[in-house]
Amino acid sequence: MIELHGLTKRYGPTLAVDDLSFQVQSGKVTGFLGPNGAGKSTSMRMVLGLDRPTAGQALVDGRPYQELRAPLRVVGALLDAGAVHPRRSARSHLLALAVSNGITRARVEEVLGLVGLDKVAGRRAGAYSLGMRQRLGIAAALLGDPGIVLFDEPVNGLDPDGIRWVRVRLQPPDE
Repeated sequence: MIELHGLTKRYGPTLAVDDLSFQVQSGKVTGFLGPNGAGKSTSMRMVLGLDRPTAGQALVDGRPYQELRAPLRVVGALLDAGAVHPRRSARSHLLALAVSNGITRARVEEVLGLVGLDKVAGRRAGAYSLGMRQRLGIAAALLGDPGIVLFDEPVNGLDPDGIRWVRVRLQPPDE
């Protein structure tokens, strides 16, 4: 479960997030909609401990993200598909994440196949198209088989097959 309680973020005089409170129950697919600059990405960054709130708190399964022992096993996230060293291969990027969270090499290979990057996993990520980088970001988010996944614009740069794959993957289990 994700809980936000009075979450507020200011950047100097600019109010980016204003007293935001809500809960997302486990097993629910929830969209976070708003115009550009409305604070959606900033809110997600605060959930993941990447930005410190000016006020309030964000909890993942009842704890701040920083207190999670193996965070990738609890919550996976894709906020920026470009957040990978351009000289690192997709496989080495995922392996580095896996080692830090006690995740097996077999799981790395599994998610590479799941997102359709298994045949190009040895290539440098800097040579990937936007859609391929997006798929790598999705693979990283799914790596720990987390119960919670946060995606910021997950279909950005994907081809129609990739968009369809994401939509099917994100459907609740009972639909």
